[in-house]
Amino acid sequence: MDRKTRIAELIAQKRAEAAVPIPDERIPFIFNGVQVGHLLRQDALFLVRRFRFFEIREDALLFSAQDSAQASRRLAAVSQIFKAERKVFAWRDELLPVVPMHDLGRACTLAAIERAMCRPFAFSTFAVHLNPFTGDGRLWVAQRSFKKAIGPGYWDNCAAGMVPLNESFPSAMAREAYEEAGIEPGTIAFYFCSRHLISRPVHEGWMRENTILFNADVSDSFRPHNVDGEVEKFELMTPDDILDRMEAGLFTFESSLSILVGLAAKEGMPTELDLY
Repeated sequence: MDRKTRIAELIAQKRAEAAVPIPDERIPFIFNGVQVGHLLRQDALFLVRRFRFFEIREDALLFSAQDSAQASRRLAAVSQIFKAERKVFAWRDELLPVVPMHDLGRACTLAAIERAMCRPFAFSTFAVHLNPFTGDGRLWVAQRSFKKAIGPGYWDNCAAGMVPLNESFPSAMAREAYEEAGIEPGTIAFYFCSRHLISRPVHEGWMRENTILFNADVSDSFRPHNVDGEVEKFELMTPDDILDRMEAGLFTFESSLSILVGLAAKEGMPTELDLY
């Protein structure tokens, strides 16, 4: 099978896995009349019993607040209860924005919430991923630290991470590139490649993640090195080696989609996944 066919088949497979229908046991999470996510019905009942600012009506959980500051305080209280009840995993002490479910550009921030709480509520998150290609078409990839709470030891993009509250996509990409791969700001030119949405169940709840993908062309002397301790090692791989490992399930799901789209762009193939 030629490389383009392998890429196309893997993209089709990942595309299907990235758009899972929402099951009946999850109900909409509505904030002041706007849907921001969805959650398990049992968790909705749990919240209604404990907080006066929640109610269930017409098969949806309604959350109210006077403004974003009050909403953030109330969500912080909810987060602490979830943490105490062990309903949340991998606590980060990092705030992400709460946005309307279909706000694909983070144009409207309604509140802030602890990062670990986004998946129980299927709140939209935003991530940046980087694919640095050498002139001969090889790609730098990273193996995640074996100490990572999620996906330890799996292969991943050279650099990737969440876009936190009040940070732009390019700024987040530059920061993650430095923290994870030691890439000094301004030393390589990364450029927008594509974006896609992942909506699927995960161990922590439900992932609804908007990925903003950047490619970069780097010289043969380029050598990434980790700064923040989240990477075990880096490796420069040929596209075929990457596809072999991907087919063996050695890459994270999120990085698989981003790398496949990056490879497709390099092969002159369509990169629009139509996942929105």
